[in-house]
Amino acid sequence: MLLAALLAAGCSDSRVPVGVAPAPALASPDRVRFVALGDAGKGNKGQARVAAGVAKACAERGCDLVVLLGDNLYPRGMEADDDPHADERIAQMYAPVGAPVYLVLGNHDYAHGRSRAAAARQIAWAGRTPGVELPANAWVGDFGPARVVGLDTNAVFQFGEDFQARWLREQLDASDAPWKVVLGHHPFRSDGPHGNAGRYDGTRWVPWVSGSALRTLFDGSLCGADLYLAGHDHTRQLLEACGTDLVVSGTGASATEIVDNGNHPRFAEATLGAAWFELSADGSGRVVFLDADGAEEAGFELHAGG
Repeated sequence: MLLAALLAAGCSDSRVPVGVAPAPALASPDRVRFVALGDAGKGNKGQARVAAGVAKACAERGCDLVVLLGDNLYPRGMEADDDPHADERIAQMYAPVGAPVYLVLGNHDYAHGRSRAAAARQIAWAGRTPGVELPANAWVGDFGPARVVGLDTNAVFQFGEDFQARWLREQLDASDAPWKVVLGHHPFRSDGPHGNAGRYDGTRWVPWVSGSALRTLFDGSLCGADLYLAGHDHTRQLLEACGTDLVVSGTGASATEIVDNGNHPRFAEATLGAAWFELSADGSGRVVFLDADGAEEAGFELHAGG
């Protein structure tokens, strides 16, 4: 039975629907400012605290949009077309920011696995909910000085990388925007419990556990982007690989621990919070790591093109 399941997974269709995300209204056409956090959809006190901190930080710093980096609804995504948790934990939770919320899908949004129906329900809900953007499983948008590509990394993990690897490279190559930013749920590198793609959770030889398809996508198509944002590990980190700055921001509702996976992060904390970004047309940028109440913990300069 296990062999049959593995063979079925290996033969799965890696194609996913793709779409174009509308650009948010920017305070300035020459910069985009946003906050990113993942693994937030628990509806617990931690999520409420971080959401209030995000609203406070955005009021002080400015935010053109909010990015949720997957696992938007625990534990099994949208369990019905009218699941009230979607409104409560996404639309209403971040409404005080006063900016649109853009989503990518995580493993819990697939009913913690392979349910394409659960993912489709969340996409359909977003399509009829003002202020929430998830136009398709994977999407692309031009947000001022940044081309932003949202991946469906759970589909890569479960069904293979071929389609999204080609599509990502096409979207990045087709743009001359100063910043090329990729969003996904699963990290490329991480000093957290899940760890690095290709060796997730200490595994290596079983592709559907280790994340080898994601490692192939990241090595072949992500390198060359300026910035990749992910969650999955409930930590906040700033790392680098192949000339791309990597940010893990997965403490939107709970935190786990920092684990030394040999990545030498410039910043690593396993406490509640988020990350705020400002990217400018001249190629300058910065990331500010926020604590649970929206206060600055640490800030770092970012530069397009390495």
